[in-house]
Amino acid sequence: MGFKKQRLGPRLVEAARSGNRYADAHMFLGGTGAVGGTAVLQMLGMYEEMFAIHPAGPEEVPLLVATGTTSDEIEAFTRRLFRFVESRHGHDRLPQRIRSGYLTASGVFIALERFEVTALPGLKRIGQTPPEERGRVAAEFLRSIGTDREDEPETILKALAEAVAAARPFSAFLDGYRARHLEPRGLDRFRSVLVGIPIPSLVAYHQDDLLLVAEHVPGVGADQVDELKEGFVEVLRDDLVEVQERLAESVLMAHTTGVGGMFDDSPSGHPVIRLGFAHSGLDRRLADKQRYADTLTRLYAGAGVKVLITAAAIGIDEVRVRERVPLHRQIRQKLFDAPGEVFPGSKASQPTGSRASRQAGRPVPARQALRTYRPLTVPLDDPPSGPAAFERGEDLVPSYVIRSGENGFFSVGNADALYRVMRVASAGELGLMLATVALLGDDPLSPWFEGGVCYYPETDNARHVLDFLSQPALLRTQLSGLEPMALQDLGSAKHQAEMHTMALLILLHRLRTLDVDAIDPYVDVERFDAPRFFVERSRTLTFEDLAVLDLGTLIEDMQVLAAAEAPEDLLPLMPLRKHGLFPQKREALRRILERVLRAVWIPPSLGSPLVFERDGRTYVRSGFYVAPLELLVTERDGISRALRSGHRESGNPCAYEDYRDYHLCVGGFIDVRPHAIVCTAKSEREDLTGAIARFHDVEALRAHLAGIEPYGFFATCGLLAVFFRLRALYDLLNEAMIELGTLHDFRWHMPRDAGGHMLMVPGVVESLRMVSEGLEKTTGTERLDGIWGYERRRVPDRREAIVRGFGGGNGRSAS
Repeated sequence: MGFKKQRLGPRLVEAARSGNRYADAHMFLGGTGAVGGTAVLQMLGMYEEMFAIHPAGPEEVPLLVATGTTSDEIEAFTRRLFRFVESRHGHDRLPQRIRSGYLTASGVFIALERFEVTALPGLKRIGQTPPEERGRVAAEFLRSIGTDREDEPETILKALAEAVAAARPFSAFLDGYRARHLEPRGLDRFRSVLVGIPIPSLVAYHQDDLLLVAEHVPGVGADQVDELKEGFVEVLRDDLVEVQERLAESVLMAHTTGVGGMFDDSPSGHPVIRLGFAHSGLDRRLADKQRYADTLTRLYAGAGVKVLITAAAIGIDEVRVRERVPLHRQIRQKLFDAPGEVFPGSKASQPTGSRASRQAGRPVPARQALRTYRPLTVPLDDPPSGPAAFERGEDLVPSYVIRSGENGFFSVGNADALYRVMRVASAGELGLMLATVALLGDDPLSPWFEGGVCYYPETDNARHVLDFLSQPALLRTQLSGLEPMALQDLGSAKHQAEMHTMALLILLHRLRTLDVDAIDPYVDVERFDAPRFFVERSRTLTFEDLAVLDLGTLIEDMQVLAAAEAPEDLLPLMPLRKHGLFPQKREALRRILERVLRAVWIPPSLGSPLVFERDGRTYVRSGFYVAPLELLVTERDGISRALRSGHRESGNPCAYEDYRDYHLCVGGFIDVRPHAIVCTAKSEREDLTGAIARFHDVEALRAHLAGIEPYGFFATCGLLAVFFRLRALYDLLNEAMIELGTLHDFRWHMPRDAGGHMLMVPGVVESLRMVSEGLEKTTGTERLDGIWGYERRRVPDRREAIVRGFGGGNGRSAS
């Protein structure tokens, strides 16, 4: 076998002239997602090129079937399909709707179908049922599989296990589709079946219905649910083996490591996850996801299924422009399960006649979107009791929202940081490779699937993704301060908090440099574009600005910004001006400050609590959801109670203050108080005694950081820590010298403006923070990505001792 892939173009020409592939049927399970959907579009493009080389007959119509779990997924893919075709062929050659799919002008039929993989389909109702009615639904389900809640736990478990074992979701769906659509065309097999459904995530995160049933069955708990999940993994393997044997010429599985390759191999053979992008602050299921991914790889490859393992983040498959962003499904479920309304309409249901309600047979929870609203502000350690109430707020509509398959929706800054740390394999390259193998077979010279497995790390094609993110319109969203810097779907709560902290720094700088004198005294207030004026008439934050910033002034001003309740509270952060004679100008300025205030409220509205000081007392501002604790706030003292009860129930021998500060530091609170907290513990389950340190001056902080084990994990919070880290990063970036070419590596990541100033781009800053805190991706060359620690360790000057050892002081070498 060779080491170089065969040229793709001649293979397409050969396949076109043979005409053998023009009547094939291909099934893309999960074909509306990032990889599956892109594979559909890549295969469409290849077929169209083949038709241009050798036309097909009118009866030769390739069939591409793409499935999605929900109507929303199918609608999103349909929009993507139409825009893709329009970009290539113009508006007058858009696909034509025929029954449940679309016929392209080129003559490829793309069918769209609903399909969902679940261990026990009959359980879906339980998550959509109010908590007080779930016992009845659980009892009905148990009776449907031949058991009852009154039976012994062993009997119930056996019935559940048998129901799981009987499931054949893939082959049952494919058998039905084949009978209805392939056999009338004279086909008995699919040319290929590509599974783009993220099975590890599906098993680890999306089988919560089993846990809900367990709550209503005595003797059945989390351990038994895990056993059922393990059985489900085996079922899926057996199901795909059957598909491979009876229904398809080839089966391909788009798979992952479960953690984007963010793990270290060890001599013991047990991988160690080292990831700063967990799905939440307390994500204990991430290890399960990685374990399921490893197990499934072995099972599938051993069964003859071709397994693609993407060992990087998967790139962008859609960008939503000025659209509402759906609230994360787990938060929606918490709102639905809450005993009362957290905000007006939080427990509302969709209309009875809606598609989702009709399918569920009852009204289902209303779709909720991200909103910005006034946060709850209470003392951190001694808050008042009583119910918490939140406004419904205003829709949060970012300029651009990036979607990447199972990762959901995230900001440009999220994506920038993610792809720099975890690396990225573009959806285009993954989709093209899978579509090529599905259509033409594996490369005969250098197979992609050696031994049935293709381990696909980042490649040079990552430049397509990073070039895309560097487009001016997208880059501006990281620099304005008004856009949400991080969204709920991506990253640990710590990552979100650090991104939001950068946004607050940008906001503060733009307020200080805002040219309010440029507001026309007779401005038409109704036509005045406050956000645009704010961005265009203030200065972008640079590292040179940070270098001359006084720490005391920063601390004082940040407390004002964080504590603001009304637009007028922000006036002390700006140069003093009098606008009494010009009411229109005064109103325009008020609208600017109102927009800035809304931007300050974005982080707590999205789940990142903001901790600040006022009159020597610590306060916390939060929305109805607190991501670091996975907490729905229904009581004013909810955060304090959750921390104190967590400390008691953990049995951790540390002091409560250490337990609290661990969560502030590692969990993901935005701490802008005038201090620094340093934590070297990765988990609250460790004894935190001695793992937490607090500082109020730079030199003490520097000395402590110098004593941490090199390349070990640590985290910091507090404005002093942020100030110290950014100043140290500026010193490192300043080392870049053009005459040395690319020798200075990561120092060139930060873009410069026309004057040579280094822009403070949050996504880039965040990626370098992760490297410095021991969360870089192991590649063997990770030294090029940044340095461990905030500062380079001082190298001792040994010349005097060495020269003295030569026996003289003339500096000559010994001969």
